[in-house]
Amino acid sequence: MKTLYAFFQSNNSDIAVGEKELFHSIDRVYDVYLFYLALLPELKLFANQLNDEKKQKRLPTEEDLNPLMNFVNNRVIDLIEHHSDLHAKFHKSKINWDGHQELIKKLYYSFKEESWFRIYLVKSETTFDDDREILHEILLNVIIPNEGIQQFFEDRSIYWLDDIEIMQAGVLKTIKSIKEDSVTPFRLQLLHKEAEEDRKFASDLLRKTIVHSDEYLKEIAARTQNWEIDRVAKMDIILMKMAICELLEFTSIPVKVTLDEYIEMSKDYSSPQSKTFINGILDKIVTDFRREERISKAGRGLVE
Repeated sequence: MKTLYAFFQSNNSDIAVGEKELFHSIDRVYDVYLFYLALLPELKLFANQLNDEKKQKRLPTEEDLNPLMNFVNNRVIDLIEHHSDLHAKFHKSKINWDGHQELIKKLYYSFKEESWFRIYLVKSETTFDDDREILHEILLNVIIPNEGIQQFFEDRSIYWLDDIEIMQAGVLKTIKSIKEDSVTPFRLQLLHKEAEEDRKFASDLLRKTIVHSDEYLKEIAARTQNWEIDRVAKMDIILMKMAICELLEFTSIPVKVTLDEYIEMSKDYSSPQSKTFINGILDKIVTDFRREERISKAGRGLVE
């Protein structure tokens, strides 16, 4: 949707350029997942540096000289630090927290005195489960809700915030899945479960919406008798064009799924009145298309 909006706003005529931007934005979403994983070793490093600094005080306390080391010695973070495939992805995508030491400091100080973290620190001996659970707790209750982290992602890409919850769920799932004493302690989450199929769908939806854009606009205009088409919000037009494309070109997607999806999207990306407006126009289009036998769905339970 955002790629189509940018494409039409730029008056670009090269579909290949739009498609390249689409896949670039999709692939870069995975960076959010990687940044979250890369942050845990950074917190450990800061904690270790802080311990060293306290030892150098002129009048160090007993705790300064003998710091609690459970977090610094966290075995799950150690596995993350030594995961070769993960670090290859860090290098390829240039994932690092260089220049953001103040943010890392604030994050660490935001949980270092929390009761649940202190309970973990003072344990005479921690289990692997303890190490895993404390990271899950830090991610869920501190890192994920943190406004500074949210701002970091927002500053880097306008696309990321739409999918950040999916990446957050992926990180939590990865941490939960890490095992001790295993040849493969954990597997990285994939951006696509069905990569080729997903990319083909995205490409087809983008290309077909652009190719048939003028045709779809006429269909919309014919059903907005009380509105001049130029007065309809551009985002509403794009959402309806995409919906028409799915109705006509994607035989395996149920009509109801298409209608529900684009009405939901209008709630997030358009005006408060858009839901009712788009719903009304699409209902008319579906009624007319069915009467004209233009909608053809194939598959079990999809035959129109």
